[in-house]
Amino acid sequence: MKTLLIAINAKYIHSNLAIHYIKEYCNDSNIKTLEFSINQEENQIINQIYKESPDIIGFSCYIWNISYIKNIIPTIKKILPNIKIILGGPEVSFNSEYLLDVLPIDMIMEGEGELTWKKYLGGTNLSEIGGIIYKENNQIIKNPKKELLKLANLPFVYKTIAPFQHKIIYYEASRGCPFNCSYCISSIEKGIRFLPIERVIQDLDYFLLQGIRQVKFVDRTFNANKNFAFEIWKHIIEYDNNITNFHFEIAAELITNKMLTLLKSARAGLMQFEIGVQTTNKETLQAINRPMSFEKISEVVKAIKELNNIHLHLDLIVGLPYENYNSFGMSFNDVILLKPEQLQVGFLKVLKGSQMEKDATKFGIIYKSSPPYEVLSTNYMSYNDILILHTICELVERYYNTNRFENTLNYLFNIYSSPFDFFEQFAQFWEQNDYTNISHKKENYYFILLKFTLQNENINSDLIKELIKFDWLLHENIKGDITLFSTITQSNFKEEIVQILNDVEIARKLNVECLSLKQRHRIMRVEYFKYNVAQNLKLLDEPAPIVFFYEYGKNKARWLNL
Repeated sequence: MKTLLIAINAKYIHSNLAIHYIKEYCNDSNIKTLEFSINQEENQIINQIYKESPDIIGFSCYIWNISYIKNIIPTIKKILPNIKIILGGPEVSFNSEYLLDVLPIDMIMEGEGELTWKKYLGGTNLSEIGGIIYKENNQIIKNPKKELLKLANLPFVYKTIAPFQHKIIYYEASRGCPFNCSYCISSIEKGIRFLPIERVIQDLDYFLLQGIRQVKFVDRTFNANKNFAFEIWKHIIEYDNNITNFHFEIAAELITNKMLTLLKSARAGLMQFEIGVQTTNKETLQAINRPMSFEKISEVVKAIKELNNIHLHLDLIVGLPYENYNSFGMSFNDVILLKPEQLQVGFLKVLKGSQMEKDATKFGIIYKSSPPYEVLSTNYMSYNDILILHTICELVERYYNTNRFENTLNYLFNIYSSPFDFFEQFAQFWEQNDYTNISHKKENYYFILLKFTLQNENINSDLIKELIKFDWLLHENIKGDITLFSTITQSNFKEEIVQILNDVEIARKLNVECLSLKQRHRIMRVEYFKYNVAQNLKLLDEPAPIVFFYEYGKNKARWLNL
């Protein structure tokens, strides 16, 4: 029988490990995998499925695609009435009987799918397959839970890398999580299972040999086993190909001094870490079953930052129990002042099967009825609070996480009472001017920030103009009109600018002495500033030049303060 396993991803660049694991584990040539995205027209996917004419179709279901899948299933059943439709994945594992009752589907597979699919396609009697829910004689049958897969038997799905070109490569070295966070479903299956470390190293060597740009580990807490994590990091540092970047979700409190010493030797850009802080409110941490010391997290984050070679993401969640608007502001300040490369502010999703779903009434958590079940209000935070925080989150994404305003924000964070105070006031200005509903060009963000900051009497207008211009020039050789950011007349320095561009010693300092004068004039820029924008922000005795060199393929200019 021809079986079609379907993934409908949130973005084109994403891929779905689950369907590829199942195909490889079953080792059945009659299984075909297809990946789409939720941005595609429904008819496009329906038509592709119809043309494949499968006997069995399996959908991998998550919060981002379940509504889409529910929409297309009835049509698929109408045009292929004899097809068996099977659902699997976290979004259908906790309300399976209801879904079987309301959708024209034949079966739901709870939990891991590899063993279940192999038994099902191998002809095992349905009553003997654990973890399935199915219809029989107009009745819904729910079998007991199944055995878990030994991860040593998990197949490697990237034997042929071509289908994954231009997609993020996801890799799984373990399943399970040592923590019991109430908002998460990763720890519902107790215990953690690991792939044999020899197997992981073999797989990573393949990625390194292929020159993959990024490998993203999907392990919920990669360093749950400290020795396991240490050996993996040691290997990728030792066999670094100067191309591949590895992304890990880690627990800061499980980082040891031995690990920090090892990480110090890593190439800048080899690794990026994501750390889920979520909140610094102690009462909230207790309520979500994640008691931990922010002092310890802060200590580790600062140590990682000092290494200056690891890109760091820190996460916060809006809408947790006991966290009101002001408390979230304090959590926000605590985390952003650690200066991560990215501050990822998410909004609580009340996932089916999670402890948070059971506790929602207790904490007055009101959330959307449809996926992704996002928080609307709680006993501690109103819907209006949530709305304001959505705007603040948008500004954090546009201004902080782009890393294009670093010097300007460092200055503004000290002018306002706190970083949160700055973003809160900026959010009010953003909403008053209806910027949320406008599509912006990249350069507009600089002009909007200037317009906002010039309203504040405590801000040195000339300094903020120069800081914004400096940040802008660090990321772009501006071609448009930027007279609004000018505090001095650049044309007064025409002769000096030409001399600087022609200066061999300056070219040598920027490692561009091999370029012709014509090339240097094209990819270098000299701008005069009256403030020391690169260091102490003090007014200079006389305007001084900064030289910017724009290297092809680089996101940030090299620069020289003369």
